[in-house]
Amino acid sequence: MAKATKGATAPVTEEYLKRKSATKEVYYFRDHEFAVDQKSREVYTKVDKEVHYPTPYRGSSKYTHITQFTYLGFDTRLPKGVYKKFTYGYGFTKPLWPLIAYLNTQPISEVVIEKKGIDKMDMDAGILYLSEPTLEHIYDTFSVLNGKHKAETDAALLQLLHGLFPKEVGAPAQKYNPGSIATSLLHWANSLAEFNDKDRQAIKDLFDKLTLLPDFFAATNMERTREVLDNAFIGDALREFATLQAKSTDSENLEKQWQAFLKKHSWIFTTLFAQPIILHKDEAYVGGKTLDNRNGKYNDFLIQSQLTNNVSFVEIKTHLTSLVENRPYRGNDVFPASKELSGCIGQVLNQRDNFQKEYYTITRGGHTAQSFNSRALIVIGNIAALTEQQRGAFELFRSNSRDVEILTFDELEMKIKSLLQITTGMIASKGTSRPRKKK
Repeated sequence: MAKATKGATAPVTEEYLKRKSATKEVYYFRDHEFAVDQKSREVYTKVDKEVHYPTPYRGSSKYTHITQFTYLGFDTRLPKGVYKKFTYGYGFTKPLWPLIAYLNTQPISEVVIEKKGIDKMDMDAGILYLSEPTLEHIYDTFSVLNGKHKAETDAALLQLLHGLFPKEVGAPAQKYNPGSIATSLLHWANSLAEFNDKDRQAIKDLFDKLTLLPDFFAATNMERTREVLDNAFIGDALREFATLQAKSTDSENLEKQWQAFLKKHSWIFTTLFAQPIILHKDEAYVGGKTLDNRNGKYNDFLIQSQLTNNVSFVEIKTHLTSLVENRPYRGNDVFPASKELSGCIGQVLNQRDNFQKEYYTITRGGHTAQSFNSRALIVIGNIAALTEQQRGAFELFRSNSRDVEILTFDELEMKIKSLLQITTGMIASKGTSRPRKKK
């Protein structure tokens, strides 16, 4: 509430309930000083949805094109990085000003933030989609950058004043701003070629100093550091997994995205085969060419045991690939396997057969890879997409598939979450892939 002068009525700044229906409550924002009276917020009562309409702050708007923020799945507890009250005008908070400035140059009219959502900038529709983990990541990044900028600005000011008035202003203390190294390495693409001579020397000097500190490189510290990095790596993989799982359009490109994900996180295969393995080759040639050099067979992933060198064959489809047919074959609970699943089984068996028949030709007699009754694995579909009757039919089919192991994407996600739970004592929340404390 603005402060009133003596004898005058204080300007009113408030949000009030304008109307209420069976499906939603509509709130308006009123600012008498700047003659503003407009819709500010809609709270839906039958679905988990809340819409904010950015209101002017001190008479002016922060946004050039954005007219609404839509929140889905937050159960009234809105995410970090957005204003929950009308006081400063709805929308992104101050640390996200760089994002606001960028969006003001783009034809984006709506921002949709969903707790378990996707990350997408739809320029045609003028909508920016953000998931809660992504918004938090952007917020945390700019919070650190803003803190670093302020610390550097303050230090530069003191240094300048000390140079001008050395007696009156003391020299600024040399102080490291926490998070500076982390933010500086945000854009590092893991290549030493990106470092110049000054960078290399600074890193060397840093480690030289750290080695002089007692216990910095002690076994317990190094073990804890590795544990933190491993857990963060698993958490990042789960967030990437959730992003792919959220995609709703099946395509060849989606299949390639899943293949790229598993290639990047090839450690996941160890959880699938329960033995020390390595990713021998992705898109490996497994034989089958005719005399005219056609019909060669390529396997998505060729996995090799580190102990026996025995190989396994892995085929990847997508989480949207059907597991069983939509219509029952008999009654209401006998469902045949889908054409995609049956075809994939035939494909991986054919690849294994070709590899075994042409082993010496393919390996040219000089490779360590072996094939001793090699396993075949298919990652396909989602159990959650099936009805109860379809699940029973699928399990009967899968349990009788003796030569090919069938794993669904939601089962694979549970395996990764179980690994995170084992290493951290945390449980990844359903759908969000973000860990929470085990009760």
